[in-house]
Amino acid sequence: MVNGKEYDVWDVEGKEHEGYNDTPKSWWLYYSERLPDGIQPPPDSEYWHPMQSSIERSCWEYKFSQRTYTKVKWDELRFSGTTKCEMWRNGKLVYAFSTTGGTRGMAFAMAKAQYLEVILSEHCYNFFEPEKENGRKIFWYGLPATVRVKSDGWEISIIPDYTAGLDKDAWWDELSRRESKINNVKEEDDMEEMIEESKKESRSDGYINWGDALSDGNINWFRK
Repeated sequence: MVNGKEYDVWDVEGKEHEGYNDTPKSWWLYYSERLPDGIQPPPDSEYWHPMQSSIERSCWEYKFSQRTYTKVKWDELRFSGTTKCEMWRNGKLVYAFSTTGGTRGMAFAMAKAQYLEVILSEHCYNFFEPEKENGRKIFWYGLPATVRVKSDGWEISIIPDYTAGLDKDAWWDELSRRESKINNVKEEDDMEEMIEESKKESRSDGYINWGDALSDGNINWFRK
């Protein structure tokens, strides 16, 4: 990012600079309009500039906001506060979360944002270019599936893959068996009823409306 705009960095074989601040000598910034995919600028272009460590490849911006809300419960007016954080990278919203309000809520949100900056950068899901994750092959509870990215970019749905050996009925039956084997904690009656209703709805819709890609304990991201 330079002056609020993204430029390409190229590894140009046979073209070297002095290697400023231990930057690889063959890394060059093409300081001009980006060319179509697959087209490399000519080696003698006037727009090549040596890549330097002072050029930020990720420019982050955090937006924090606090709100107080009201609701009526048991005929009483009740107040609650929340703190929301939006995480922007290179001018693009890549993640958002909310926590409690007040001073503690703001302090926690700031600390969590710093933590998430590292997690989002290192995670195998591409939070920076989520459109590339559409159709990605995964295992869900060990069953073949694919990913469908929602509009915000960091929330996903799980799509069963019936082309990998199991038909629709067999896939959902096996999922139910594996979920029951793993999640064998007894729920309250009303909660258990809600869970079962959600499972029936997912089976009827043909996909699992999962949510945050970071909540991936049952996902194996690497399936060929």
